[in-house]
Amino acid sequence: MTCMQLLNTIGLVFAMVGVLIIFRFGPPQPTLEPGVGLGLEDGTLLPNGRTVADHNRAVEKRRFLHSRTSKIGLGLVFLGFAFQLWATWS
Repeated sequence: MTCMQLLNTIGLVFAMVGVLIIFRFGPPQPTLEPGVGLGLEDGTLLPNGRTVADHNRAVEKRRFLHSRTSKIGLGLVFLGFAFQLWATWS
């Protein structure tokens, strides 16, 4: 296997892994639902036994993980294209 083939293969693997990550953790989209949400205080108990503050913390953790992971996936796709471009121009 030549150096160019190796670079191209590495680029393809990075791009495929990045696409799989983006497929699972796509970039966050805006909420386009009509209507007005009901505001509850942090201490309000929800039907599942947790408080609104507990729910908000869990949602914020998921949002952070989702956002960071989707950016990693996008970075892998760009890195894969960079390796392929390097293999082509070397």
